[in-house]
Order: sequence, then C-alpha cells, then structure tokens
Amino acid sequence: MQRCACTIKSMSATRPSLAWKIATANILLALFAVLLAGMLQYRKQRRILATTMRQELTQVVTSGALLIDGEKVEALTRGHSLAEAVTVTQVLRSLSIVNPAVARVYVLDVGPDGALRLLLGLGVMTDVDPASAVSARVRECLARGAPIITEIYEDSDGQWLSAFHPLRDRQTHVVAVLGADLRASDLQGEARERLKSTLLSALAAAAVAILLSVLLARGVTRPLKLMAESTSQIAAGNLNIRLNVRSRDEVGELARSFNQMVERLSAAAVERGHLQDELLEKQRMEHELSLAAEIQRSFQPLAFPCSPWFCTCARTVPAQVVGGDFYDFLELADSRQGIVIGDVAGRGIGAALYLARLISDFHAAAARTASPREALERLNQQLLTRSTRGLFVTMTYLVLDPQAGEVCYAAAGHLPMLRRRGGTHDVEILSGDEGLPLGIEKRPLLADHTLQLAPGDTLLLVTDGVVEVLCHDRAVFKMDRLAEIFRRAGAGAGQLVEGIFDEMGRLCSVPPGDDLTVLAITWTPERAGVSSS
Repeated sequence: MQRCACTIKSMSATRPSLAWKIATANILLALFAVLLAGMLQYRKQRRILATTMRQELTQVVTSGALLIDGEKVEALTRGHSLAEAVTVTQVLRSLSIVNPAVARVYVLDVGPDGALRLLLGLGVMTDVDPASAVSARVRECLARGAPIITEIYEDSDGQWLSAFHPLRDRQTHVVAVLGADLRASDLQGEARERLKSTLLSALAAAAVAILLSVLLARGVTRPLKLMAESTSQIAAGNLNIRLNVRSRDEVGELARSFNQMVERLSAAAVERGHLQDELLEKQRMEHELSLAAEIQRSFQPLAFPCSPWFCTCARTVPAQVVGGDFYDFLELADSRQGIVIGDVAGRGIGAALYLARLISDFHAAAARTASPREALERLNQQLLTRSTRGLFVTMTYLVLDPQAGEVCYAAAGHLPMLRRRGGTHDVEILSGDEGLPLGIEKRPLLADHTLQLAPGDTLLLVTDGVVEVLCHDRAVFKMDRLAEIFRRAGAGAGQLVEGIFDEMGRLCSVPPGDDLTVLAITWTPERAGVSSS
C-alpha cells in the first residue's frame, strides 16, 4: 500500500487530480445551465408579457368600442358641435385611468383627402404618418371592420404595440377606428427585471452546488486512489482477490458491492454451465417436437382424392408445433369416398398424442360399417373405454357416392357444413342435429343425414379455430364472414381452401390461438360426361 501511495503522489504532481476534474466539470455545467436557463426564461417572459399586453390592449379597445357612441363619432367626422367631442373624450380619459399602462388612446378616421386624421386622442397630438406601419393596419381595420393588433413597431417616440377596433354607427357602418398604444420598452424592461431576478437566484443555487460538488469530489476520490492497485489485479483476471476498504460511506459500499460482484462472477460460471445444459435440453425438446410434427404430418393424406366425378382439398395449420385438428380420406366399397374432419379438445402435445391413437381407431370403426353414425358411435365407445380425462373430439364424417352425388353424413358436436350451389353460388349453412362430442357420453345422440348434391355444388367444412380467429377490428371471424368468403371464392376445391386462408391472413393479423383446418369437396359430374339435367 505504501508503494501504491508513492505512485499516486507522483501522478498527482504531474497532472490534475480527479477531484479537480470533477469540480471543474461541475462548474462549467452549472454556468452553462445558468446561462441557458436565463436565455430561455428571458424569451419565455417576453412572450408571456407580449401576450398579456396584447390581451390588455384588445380589452381596452373592445370595451372602448362598446362605450363610445358611433353616432357621436360620426358627428365629429362631419365637424359638428363640441358636445360630441367632450363625450368621446370622457370615454377616452376613463379608459386611460382604468388602464394606466396604456400610453395613448385615440380615434382616427379617413379625411376627405383620403388621408388618416386624428379626431380625438390622449397622448397623441398629430395625424398618423401615411407611410407608417400603423397607417396600413388602421386602413385594414377600416376595410375589414374587425379588431386588429400590431406587432412591435418604431416611430419617432419609441417602440410601440398597438390595437385597433372599428367604431360603428347605428346602421353598423364603420365610421372611425379606436386605437390604443403600449410602449414596447415597458415590455423589455419588465422582461429584463424578471431575467435579473431569475439569474440571481440561479447563480446563488449554482454557487452552492459548485461548493458541494468540490467537497464531495475530494471525499470520493481520495479512497478511490487507494483502491486503484487492488482493482488492477482484479482487471488482470484474479477473481480471488477482494478489495479491503473499510470506510462506511458510499465508497465503502462500492467496495463491498465490488466484492459481491466478484463472488457473483464466480457463481455465474457455475450458473453458465447450468444454462448451457438447459439450452441443450431445450434444443433436444425442439428437435423432438419437430420430429413429432413430421410424424403428425405423416398421418395426413399425401394426396387429395380427385376423379372426374368430384374433387377434394384440405389444409391444416396448427397453433403450435403440433395440434389436435385432423382430416382424412377413406376408400370405401362400391367406389364410395369417406371424408372426415375433426378437432381434439385443446392443442399442443396432449392433443397430438390423443389424435395419434384416434385416427387408427376411426379407420377400424369406419371399415366395419357403411353408416357414418354407426362408425362414430363405435369410435365413441372406444374413446370412453380409454377415458382420457379432459380430452374429447368433435367430428363430421361424410360418405360420398360420387356417381349419384349423394352424401350421407353424421356430426358429433362439430361445426355445421356449408353448401354452395353450383349454379347460383348461394351459400347455406347446414345446421341441424350435430350431436355431442365423442368421448364424453355413452349416447352421443348422433344421426345419419342425407344430402343430394347438384352439379357444381361445393361442401365446406372447418374447425372452430377458423371462425374464432381474431381480425384487425378485434372481432372474431364468425360463420357469416366465412360464408361470404365462400360465396365469392373460386370454383375449384383447391382455390377455395387457399382463398379462405389468404383472406384470414389479410383480415386477421393476430396469431391464431387455435388450430385451423379447412376442407372442401366439389361434385363435378359434368367432367365425367354426365348431363346436368
């Protein structure tokens, strides 16, 4: 520590100490702040005083215009008796008494020669100079018939601020102008006095702040010099060293905090190892989720069934990496086509695992019966046997006879289908007995329904995530909006599915909170050479 003290003394002899640097910086900052505050305060006070004077002048001429009888002023312009002049002069004198800051009050009109002339006035003895700025403003007031206030201008008597108000006769004709003047030097003098007071207060505060900063800087930097040697060793990478400063002020607190920081750095190395392990575990989980997503996509059909009689298309977008929505196509006996769409309650890994077994169970149930209702009831019994708590599924299962255009279907708590007529593009929602979701009750109250398609008819099935997605206006997508998009969409099943997703992307910027699935079926017997009749 003695070697450290000698080094510090030699450094102090060659260059200014840290305390003086801090004090000098504080002095300069204080002076700059005082000057800046004074300049801003001066400009602010000038604006305030100017506004106040303009308001005062406007009030003077406005009240004077109300008190002065325009008929008497008109009589003055024609050179009538002295009584009118006395009456108007009394009003001007009362305005001057009530408003002592106003230096000049007067009445002007335009003489027979077209020049401005002074009718009456207090503080004004001559007519207005035709070339002055006041002349132009008075003529503007006469022409517009509205009050006018000037900016600061200068004449032979000094700088002024003026306001003018038209005086009218009983027919509301402008016969003269009432004017009032304030000396602008009063404005500047008042602003300077206020600035002086502000600067004195600021300088006093700055002097106290500078004195305190010098004392504080010296008190802080003295022990900091003693800390320099120990700090250099820590900077070299020795995390086992600790600062030995026993003072009880902020510097001592700084030393204790620095020691705590070194201890935390040591602990951070251990924590960093744990975080690395957690990162590796997270990457492993993400990889496994990616594999799960690939496996789930493998459950989906590789191609959509299409023939000269009909065409299908579907698309699903999970809210997370994996989801609980699904669709599938089954080749049935007698060239019939099975089509199913469903939604497992919830989303994420739980719904995806539930779905993996569900699909194989459904295939087994559908292969044993031609009735959609019976297939769903068999599946319901298997789900109840496993009785997974809190999980159930809504489904709609259709069996299409491609050549006859007949659809037999059953719904288990799923959203109703939408049908679009091929000839008119009218859309109807096939609401009815949708039954109960599967996996809840032994009797889900299902029923088979039969639907006869016409050439060009299209069926649309969606999961509830589609009609519950939030749009830009914070409103949900809803079935009515879906039906309108369905009506305007292209004729093909693929165009329809992509069009619905494009429209949702355009209207709904909020990420979906549920899985989204859309499935479309178009019956096209005309492609098979069958007459529409």
